[in-house]
Amino acid sequence: MTILGIDTSGKTASCAVYRDGIILGQTTVYTKLTHSQVILPFIEKLLSDTEVAISDVDLIAVSNGPGSYTGLRIGVALVKGLRAMGGKCLGVSTLEALAANSMAAKATIFATLKARPEVVYFGAYSSDGETLTEVQPDSVTGYDAVKALADATDGDIILTGDAAEDIKSKLFVEDPRARLAPIQNRLQQATGVIAVALGHLEEAGTAEELRVRYLQITKAEKDRLEA
Repeated sequence: MTILGIDTSGKTASCAVYRDGIILGQTTVYTKLTHSQVILPFIEKLLSDTEVAISDVDLIAVSNGPGSYTGLRIGVALVKGLRAMGGKCLGVSTLEALAANSMAAKATIFATLKARPEVVYFGAYSSDGETLTEVQPDSVTGYDAVKALADATDGDIILTGDAAEDIKSKLFVEDPRARLAPIQNRLQQATGVIAVALGHLEEAGTAEELRVRYLQITKAEKDRLEA
């Protein structure tokens, strides 16, 4: 099986190619440019470098939320375009993909992304070193709820995502159980998207079925409700 993974949900623009148990290549760039400017050229070059044609890709997996509203729309729209003529695609949780980056650790992984001051997109996953099990469904929550789950959790905790450092400094500075994921694993990567996709292959569908999961309403929707 050949899988193209894409993540444009945050500050990084990332794509990766997997074939038959091997990651053939990955491009991940922390960029100030709009993801719409960079992700397609990254994909085209990566496919060329790995000698994979887009027609050879069995599944395109993309992070479909939560995360940056604009970034998520760019990623999902790109996949819909690439699959306009048909083919399987799959949206995966940004937070589960972040947790997958640290899956080798036998711990509970807290995946966190900044939403508002001291409010985060939050999901928790238990890892046995090879697979993830959901402990806390993806949600938008305050730091107090993160701390409450930590207090109810036995064993080590890995903090990952762009809110991890702030949460560590404010909630767990004196708690040796809670430690930061390695810096190279702390932000979104397409390899994490692929790792999650491999466990959800039965959920793959068509481009028409692919949707963004925002978890909270967009500013435009808020403005409409307040008008």
